[in-house]
Amino acid sequence: MPGPLPQGTAALRRVAVTGLGVLSPVGRGKERFWEALLAGRTAFSPVESFDTAGWRTSIGAEIKDFEPRTASAFAMEACREALGDAGLGDAGRDASWDAARTGVALGTTSGEATIVDGLMRRRSQDGASAAAAAFAAACLEHGPASVPAAVARSLGLGGPNAMLTTACAAGNFALSWAYDKVAEGRADAMLAGGVDVFWRLSYAGFSRLLAIAARGCTPFSKGRGGLIPAEGCGVLVLEDWERAAARGARVYAEMLGYGASSDAFHVTMPSVEGVGRAIRACLDACGLRPEDVDYISAHGTGTHANDRTETAAIKAVLGERARSVPVSSIKSMLGHAMGAASALEAVASCLAIRTGDLPPTAGFTGGDPDCDLDYVPNVSRRADPEVVLSNAFAFGGANCVVAFAKPRPGERPGPTAQGPAAGARARAFGRVVVTGLAELRGGHPRELAERLLPDKDLSFIDEPVAWALAAAKLSLDDAGLEASKAGAAAGIILDSTGETESQYLFFEELDRGGPLAVEPRQFPTILANAAAARAAIALGLRLVVKSFGGGFPGGEDAVADAFDLVRRDQGAVVVAGGVGRGAGLLVLESLDAALGRGARIYAEIIGYDERFALGGRNRPPGAAGLVEAVRGLRDSGLERAAVPGCGLFGGEIAFELGRPPGEGARAPAAQGGTP
Repeated sequence: MPGPLPQGTAALRRVAVTGLGVLSPVGRGKERFWEALLAGRTAFSPVESFDTAGWRTSIGAEIKDFEPRTASAFAMEACREALGDAGLGDAGRDASWDAARTGVALGTTSGEATIVDGLMRRRSQDGASAAAAAFAAACLEHGPASVPAAVARSLGLGGPNAMLTTACAAGNFALSWAYDKVAEGRADAMLAGGVDVFWRLSYAGFSRLLAIAARGCTPFSKGRGGLIPAEGCGVLVLEDWERAAARGARVYAEMLGYGASSDAFHVTMPSVEGVGRAIRACLDACGLRPEDVDYISAHGTGTHANDRTETAAIKAVLGERARSVPVSSIKSMLGHAMGAASALEAVASCLAIRTGDLPPTAGFTGGDPDCDLDYVPNVSRRADPEVVLSNAFAFGGANCVVAFAKPRPGERPGPTAQGPAAGARARAFGRVVVTGLAELRGGHPRELAERLLPDKDLSFIDEPVAWALAAAKLSLDDAGLEASKAGAAAGIILDSTGETESQYLFFEELDRGGPLAVEPRQFPTILANAAAARAAIALGLRLVVKSFGGGFPGGEDAVADAFDLVRRDQGAVVVAGGVGRGAGLLVLESLDAALGRGARIYAEIIGYDERFALGGRNRPPGAAGLVEAVRGLRDSGLERAAVPGCGLFGGEIAFELGRPPGEGARAPAAQGGTP
């Protein structure tokens, strides 16, 4: 069972960045990568991965001469470089580190896209109903969570393991997840970053949205024409500061923390208010003031909406300081590597701190009155930054901003008057309870979602999205919470596995009719964060929106993450669980908040243990799901219950549940949120 967790205020461990690994279109390895960025070299060339004859655009940023072209191969290359760069040898043969307490957290938009593309072509050629079932099983086997599992198994790493699928912000979400594991003592070190492979479906989707530039990516310039799709992998070794110091490790930077938010606004259009909340949340979490920020690595995609929104949000949060802070976008050279983008930008942020140089925004011509900051135009700059923010924003309004600082051995910064990271060295932890449940299987999820949410735009949704919408609404109703009132403090975290059917339909449209045949509004639905994003937008959940990539169909990884979030933020309400061929969701909130509003409490989540079983692979989830376990705890007559969760690729998460204190007189609803 999980060991006792700290209550009240507990110290956080400092987190050092001790290794970097890069596979990018401008260079393989961190030295070539950094040299190219400082020189302003771009990687744009005609697409070679697939035929673009007849397409609106044909330019991309691909990695040349690398095989096999899979996400797992990309990730292994960068992870091995990062471990070597950190001075960490092979697991089991290097006594300076504990592989059992070292994990892997990656972010992605498309996962094993090239493998799934091949599976879709095979299904299309076979054309039988049996092919559909075989396709679904094969896609599950090669789901996004298979990538960090393959890395961990190859390197012998038994610590926390996850794939974050929060689209183009996934790299930063993976870094933030890994940061918490190290800072709170669940791991001693984490390999963290993002990976994506150039994918025909993604390229077609952005092309139909008219978001791809015809020649080059020129963020923040008046004449910018959009983004350039790219690929790559960036990985950072995040390590307990004291452990790194004890072994004499080189430290590139200290990761101070992060901030996240949910726009709850639009599937593809960003929100100044939502982006600003993520930047402000990062400053608050790290104890930073606007005047502490020395450089911002921008999301900077080169689209008109993104660049204006990001500029406005920076100005709104930093105020007058914004005009003194250099802001640059390395997407002007790398292109947009999707889930790998923010990880590569985090690597660049750490190198900027290490070397004192800022990479430029290449191709900058200015002229947009709405983009009026210092964008480090065209030429790298010597600046010696102390504190760097790195922004990442995604479809569905998922925003995550991370902060790094120059390493200061022996210092533990305190209040803002004494330096950066005020308040970042301790967290207040509280108790977490479950106040709402919903479990849905079978039937017609879209009809149910439309009945439950008659006033919402539910166009272009598939079954997983419909399951998520219906179950999220029912679970909040079961908790006695009105989403419109709880929205600013409410978020949603899901493990979602069902988008492959939407991907296949998109694939068929593209194959049969070419790029002009695909429906642009359908494109966001093929992304793995679609279920959580659409639920957040429909229900107005503005705290956070986050997705995991199919490692735990029962949603144990999402619930564990929600548990940690609510323990830290006692005002938070989080809907969490798993969505695939059905949904099982829980509503988590603090014990104090639940008692304060007189809520019915199903159970208290005491804590959880997690590990990665190196010998396990593709195992079914545990027989007893969390929803059933929570609902059944009272009937069992037990004070506590252990609930094991077994993931598809070797991950294991075991929860401990307890009867809610003082809740003997409050009986849960008979249906537990199930219609």
